[in-house]
Amino acid sequence: MATKRDERWLLGLLGGPRVYYSPSPSMHRSALNCCALEGEYLALEVNPEHLPLAMAELKHAGYRGLNVTTPHKISVIEFLVGLSDEAKAIGSVNTLIQADGGFYGENTDARGFHGAYLADLKDPGLTRALVLGSGGASRAVIVALRRAGIEPWLSARDPYKAGALGREFGLRVLAWDGLAGGGPFDLLVNATSCSSAADFSPTPPEINLAQGARVIDINYGRVSNLFEDLAAKSGGDFRDGLAMLAHQARLSFWHWTSQDPGLGPFQASLENYLRESRKSGH
Repeated sequence: MATKRDERWLLGLLGGPRVYYSPSPSMHRSALNCCALEGEYLALEVNPEHLPLAMAELKHAGYRGLNVTTPHKISVIEFLVGLSDEAKAIGSVNTLIQADGGFYGENTDARGFHGAYLADLKDPGLTRALVLGSGGASRAVIVALRRAGIEPWLSARDPYKAGALGREFGLRVLAWDGLAGGGPFDLLVNATSCSSAADFSPTPPEINLAQGARVIDINYGRVSNLFEDLAAKSGGDFRDGLAMLAHQARLSFWHWTSQDPGLGPFQASLENYLRESRKSGH
């Protein structure tokens, strides 16, 4: 892929209303500057019912690449000209690359999850991992865990979606209202879009965690976090989704530009995002 300095790189993030709170624009603008590339990265809110029209418009608007987040990671696939082997294995996309006739789908979430949370795992003896959620993010987490030799169990609020995903990946599926009877789990990954007890109205899940369990919430910047509280109660380690975001963003940027500025500009941008989020209360 050409990377002339006089080319303009129009990039963006395709998602729901929360795209306006995402640190992705500042991360990728920082990476563009670091690589001396002229361009812009924009937040693009698209309602699910408007996705077909939006994809047609984006194809002609000159976008060189896009990230995709909730709720479009799976539904966007039907509008693409092709998928990478990684995207096919996961069954969702988070990265779109300009191609002849439209966009090509890639997924950097599984590798991003591994780089952020599993590459430095000092306890390979994890025996019970639980993944919450049945969307595109869950798929990437499941693939990453299996590649690390960790067999995940699955649960989601929608029993039909959980059952379908469980059959597709050959997973053990636990009923959402029966989680207290499962486990104890020594690794918990929240791959839903919810983080607080109030988000899980009317009641949050009851999860049996092992003492010292590792808890990962792939969301970030949440003021009230049920999963951080669960980790504290079990005496375990909690991590949010910012590290994963930096790792997968670096990979997306490389797919678009063939340049790798390293993790530095992405992590520095995220640190600034955290400072500003604490000031604003988001």
